Amino acid sequence: MRDGAESFALADRTFFDWPGNWDLEATRFPAPPLPDGWTREDNEAWTICRPPEDRLPDQGWKIHVSASPDDAPRTLADVAGYCARHGIAFKYLKSANVQRALSRKYAQRSSAGKLLTVYPEDEAELARTLEGLDAIVGGRPGPYVLTDLRFRQGPLYVRYGGFRTHYVEDADGELVPAFRRPDGTPEPDRRTPVFHTPDWVTVPDVLKDSLAARQAVDDFPYRITGALHFSHGGGVYRAEPAGEQALGAGQHSVVLKEGRPYSGTDGVGRDAVARLAHEHRILTQLAGLPGIPRTFGTFQAGEHLFLVLEDIEGQDFQSWLAGLYPLTVPEPDEAAVAAHRDRALALFGRIEELLASVHDRGVRIGDLHPGNFIIQPGDVPVLLDFEVADQIDLATPSSLGAPGFHRADATGADGDHYALAAIALWMFLPLAALGGLAPDKASALLDTATRRFGLPGHLVSRLAPQLAPNDNTTSPLRSVPEAFPPSDILASIDRGLRDSATPHRTDRLHPGDFAQFAEGGAGFGHGAAGVLWARHTALGERDEEGAAWLRAAVDRVTAERIGFYDGLHGIAYVLAELGDREGALRALDRAADRLPVRHCPSLYRGLSGAGLNLLHFADVLDDGALRQQALDLADRVTARLATARTEPIERTRRRGSTHAGGLMYGWSGPALFLLRAHRATGDPALLDEAVRAVHRDLDRCSPGPQDTLQVDEGFRLLPYLDNGSAGIALVAAELLRHRDDARLREALPGLLRACSSDFVIESGLWGGRAGLIGTLATLRAQAPWPPETAERYLRRHLTNLHQHAMTLNGATVFPCDGRARISMDVATGGAGVLLALSAAERGTPLLPFLPDPRSAAAGQPAVPERARGAHGTATPTVPTGPAGTADNGREVS
Repeated sequence: MRDGAESFALADRTFFDWPGNWDLEATRFPAPPLPDGWTREDNEAWTICRPPEDRLPDQGWKIHVSASPDDAPRTLADVAGYCARHGIAFKYLKSANVQRALSRKYAQRSSAGKLLTVYPEDEAELARTLEGLDAIVGGRPGPYVLTDLRFRQGPLYVRYGGFRTHYVEDADGELVPAFRRPDGTPEPDRRTPVFHTPDWVTVPDVLKDSLAARQAVDDFPYRITGALHFSHGGGVYRAEPAGEQALGAGQHSVVLKEGRPYSGTDGVGRDAVARLAHEHRILTQLAGLPGIPRTFGTFQAGEHLFLVLEDIEGQDFQSWLAGLYPLTVPEPDEAAVAAHRDRALALFGRIEELLASVHDRGVRIGDLHPGNFIIQPGDVPVLLDFEVADQIDLATPSSLGAPGFHRADATGADGDHYALAAIALWMFLPLAALGGLAPDKASALLDTATRRFGLPGHLVSRLAPQLAPNDNTTSPLRSVPEAFPPSDILASIDRGLRDSATPHRTDRLHPGDFAQFAEGGAGFGHGAAGVLWARHTALGERDEEGAAWLRAAVDRVTAERIGFYDGLHGIAYVLAELGDREGALRALDRAADRLPVRHCPSLYRGLSGAGLNLLHFADVLDDGALRQQALDLADRVTARLATARTEPIERTRRRGSTHAGGLMYGWSGPALFLLRAHRATGDPALLDEAVRAVHRDLDRCSPGPQDTLQVDEGFRLLPYLDNGSAGIALVAAELLRHRDDARLREALPGLLRACSSDFVIESGLWGGRAGLIGTLATLRAQAPWPPETAERYLRRHLTNLHQHAMTLNGATVFPCDGRARISMDVATGGAGVLLALSAAERGTPLLPFLPDPRSAAAGQPAVPERARGAHGTATPTVPTGPAGTADNGREVS
């Protein structure tokens, strides 16, 4: 699961939702009594309690209170009572289930462990409150809050931060919580899992002893040489002995697994310390087996437990598969397909033998999945992670498991046998996680893998019963028929979008990727605006109830979120498309004040998306002031480009515009904006800058197999729309209609070949198959192969969508990136697939401001050329489509 996803996957088995909605009423904490005049207000996870007089500053020292699950109600009552008596604002988690969600192993480490937050008015009240609360709850058990300084023995923790919600743009263009320096300058409120104070803040005297205790260096028997993994339960580190520990012949380094008390809990409430001690006992029971790491014991450092393990040479299983998988190219070599089958089968046989030897020792693994293997040279498997392993004769299911590799009701060895079958499937079709959503999906994928790889019958006959759905499933999701896509695929996807709507909720209209909760649920990429535009563009539908919801959301969206795909500019565009001129202009007005303080040049959340939208509205409304605002943004983008071109290329997975390549986060999105600015003014310098911007993205690309050209992140190559070669191809092709640039012309064939892979792990528009479909459909006339080959690649993508697709109450739906839940949004889910299929079948635009396939095939610009006067001024062309009437009598589309 992706980082942060676990907490949002607990409340609903089909869609992501707030952890606060996970059986809320059944687990809600009793509301502490409040004096007259106090207010009590719920948000997604917290209940906020305020005294009658709001005296709080915008920022200051805040107190976090942690508690063990068993002690939480008592601690909540005691702390709330103290705050109520002394008139101090506070908030608390709404329910025991929210506390559980924020304590899970893969909960966000920066927010985990907090039960209450107390807001002292000033440092004097901070000191009084710490002393007062320590006298009541001091020394009670609770998880360590990693962002904070612990006061005495806990469970009180303190950090300096914002009290009221403000945002600022960080170095990657992300909106993050902020406070202000003494001169009023905003600064990111860093919420990394380490204690930090701003350089202009002095630690109060009441915390000096706490700071000294934190900075004290305890004797630690190892020297850390690298971090391998982090979770809320603790880190995993590579280390070397600091003293005279004997590790054995040829053993110079070890792996240390850390367990933090009351943190990283599993499904039955065991914390990381308990699981780590348990893992040591299991490893001792398995000692001497080939494929099982040696353990050198455990030791305590402070309150944390460390397990010392043998450092295994090799590569993780996912990297092993990625380096060998033969279907990630346009034309798979059948000899390579057969060679992969034979090598994978040999490795699978060794994994079976390893698991059988573990079972013979009386142990079940319980959490068996590819992430828990190291593959040594010679394809020798080593099994890691025995935190939830247990005696094989236990009649209880495992308390943890990876989606698609875990059958929740399986006991004894049955769960391991199911996971083993899922691993076999994953080695040939790495979509096994989908079996965690639709109970019959694994069987359908096994049929596909059997045909594609020619799997032997004896293996299939063993795997099929294990992967078949059992009778206990309650999931409403099912696999799709093999005849895919059906003739009514657009209507079927639309039915799924329509049926998923929740207009009674203000936080979202349609379920999507959990990113929608950070962005507010209304944006184009992950929220309502994109879904409404997709249905309108692909099918001509105008959802009146949805349009009303989006209009109301204009005033709920964080004012700082002004981007096209994450905020107000995208909402304005869609409202205008739906005929709501008043709502669109209100969204533009809200965004206008925030543009001067934004710097990110990206299309997704920055200046380029806003600039494109301002040019669009300037044309529609014949508004010179909006046009000038857009051109001012173009100047800022070119200035940022000039700086970026002097910076070294970093091969990294960061998604900020400074460190990414592609349409949404890289320089191809700004190039699209600069091209449109050129078209608005006739200024050739803007066209020059647009070409330079795409060149900057090409600098991030590297050659891939079969003459492909893809964005290079240092450890992988990406062909996708958002951060990959597909997005670069769309803009490069559009630029070539205006300027014959040799580098763009030479790069375009390789960029398009990268869009033609047989296998794609995700289905979505941003980072999956739908984006490749939309790109090939839009640029099929520019493809470096005969028309029949282009059509074959496109049809193969359309057919292979069945690998990802499912049905929900008869409607076709698609999983989000990571395949943990179903998504309806444009970026990762059904709305994006709808746009891609409509582009391929009907020639509709893939996204706003991109050329539609019909104009691209004809070699025409993405929008009609505009007549120019003697000084290069433009006469606007008003787009056609659903419209309202603007104040000046022109249509707003």
